[in-house]
Amino acid sequence: MRIGIALIIIVDLLIRGSDLTAHYTDAGLWPTDLIHTFGWKTGNWSLHELSGSYAWVLFLFCLHFIFTLFLLVGYKTKWATLLVWLFTISLHNRNLFVQQSGDDLLRLVLFWGLFLPWNASYSLDSKKEAIPLKQNTIANIGYLLLIVSVYFFTVSLKTSPEWRSEGSAVYYALSLEQLRLPVGDLLYQFPTLMKIMTWFVFYIELAIPLLILWPSKKGNLRFIAFSLILLLHAGIGLTLYVGLFFIINIVTGIGLLPKTLLDKFENKLRIKKEALILSIKKPSPVKYFSNSICVSVIIICIIINLSAVRWFGYELRKEVWYPVNVLRLDQYWGMFSPSILKKDGWFVYHGMDSIGRQHDLYRDNDYVDYKKPEHIVKMYKSDRWRKLAENMQNDNYTFLRPLYCRYIIREWNKKHPNKKMNMLNLYYMEKQNLADYKTSELKKNLFCVCNDN
Repeated sequence: MRIGIALIIIVDLLIRGSDLTAHYTDAGLWPTDLIHTFGWKTGNWSLHELSGSYAWVLFLFCLHFIFTLFLLVGYKTKWATLLVWLFTISLHNRNLFVQQSGDDLLRLVLFWGLFLPWNASYSLDSKKEAIPLKQNTIANIGYLLLIVSVYFFTVSLKTSPEWRSEGSAVYYALSLEQLRLPVGDLLYQFPTLMKIMTWFVFYIELAIPLLILWPSKKGNLRFIAFSLILLLHAGIGLTLYVGLFFIINIVTGIGLLPKTLLDKFENKLRIKKEALILSIKKPSPVKYFSNSICVSVIIICIIINLSAVRWFGYELRKEVWYPVNVLRLDQYWGMFSPSILKKDGWFVYHGMDSIGRQHDLYRDNDYVDYKKPEHIVKMYKSDRWRKLAENMQNDNYTFLRPLYCRYIIREWNKKHPNKKMNMLNLYYMEKQNLADYKTSELKKNLFCVCNDN
């Protein structure tokens, strides 16, 4: 799990790094002077906000990358885990509007990694000296409850008829052309199969927590739970454009695999591994302190999740939210909940030059084409851009639209000095997905008008 998480973070840093200017500098669409204006909570912090310069952000990305390499190979693993976790919090806080729930899961697993013995094997640390396999029972419970929470609460929050009675949730999910991939195109042709898949997804998510928590001597039930997680998220990743979300969910579930299975795997590949020393020592004050932190975090996380469901009437006090925000323990596992998003559409970039000539900045045409692209999902360079576009469609995030619009026209004029635009009208062509492969009448929404200043 440690190796898999490190590889995910490396890939994520490379993806984010390709848009470093756009998403993390003052020359981009979310400058540092706006960070505290929208979405920022008391207790949030970020090293990335100390400067909006490209050099500073690149320096932090490089440090983050180096510490992740240490985590990957297991060098000074505990310190590497701590630093990677802190840098991940800092990065996520820098731009909240390109984040998705997989990032929350990654951050929380890194937290539990501080207390898990994932340096005891497959690490440079264990090559130097035999590391005692000191299992922290409370941390193990915290990790297991995290994975349980993801699936238990996503099912609890799926209260709409699409999930509970109609069985139309997968149909509506695949109706979102801004998400649907080619395999999803294929599945979308079979309404009965999509209905079966809806029930399949719902009951898999219901079964996973039970399989994890049910006592099993050899860990066979947890192996089945991991297999279901693998099957579920492989299906999501093949049909919907969700970035690293599905891989994060699979990799963070690797800790569920029983040791007996891994031993068989190692024997087959003839992996030589140092014998692990099981040690039982009298708990020290440091151990008592770390256990207290683990217990507190478990209780807080359970309350945070319970407060998201309607039948639980308690919320954390304001004083408690400060450390929660400092450590970024906040979480919400309402994926496609309570119902499936039905608003869909695409952006049109209607530019005009100094003498009023029109230009399509997306297609680079001398006329503006409002027709639907063949594949809307291909309009997004990465899932970070797709998530930003999804947020801009939400009426609660209208402040993002002029920032995005101005960034687009600035970048266009920088790259096309001979085709400079004086003005950009950002349109969103909106449709509502309806039952039986129908859609509402197309709406032409003007999201923003901006100039090149």
